[in-house]
Amino acid sequence: MAESKLAKELERLRQVKGRNVSLREVERQTGISNEYLSQLERGIATKPAPDVLQKLSKFYAVSYESLLIAAGYLKEPRGDKHRVVPRDVETIAEGAQFSSSEWEEVRDFMTFIAAKRHRGSK
Repeated sequence: MAESKLAKELERLRQVKGRNVSLREVERQTGISNEYLSQLERGIATKPAPDVLQKLSKFYAVSYESLLIAAGYLKEPRGDKHRVVPRDVETIAEGAQFSSSEWEEVRDFMTFIAAKRHRGSK
């Protein structure tokens, strides 16, 4: 079965949340069954109810709208090719457990992007 956009995104979000976040942990925190979560990540279940997406958006700290888009309930805004991403860098950092050197790389990259944006606005 072809992997859906939602399946890829849910798997990615769980990895971003942390290496030790199992489907059982997601189940415990959201009340969504482990079996159903597995089906969603494998693309077997493709149209979860909006309330399921809302619970997942809270757990993964992403916008509800972004998961509705990934599930195909809403159209992606025109010209917007972004991936669904957590709301803020701190949310990513909490789950990712970056080492000191990885944090340095993140800061360097963010500084580079900010400088590039600043140069482009002149």
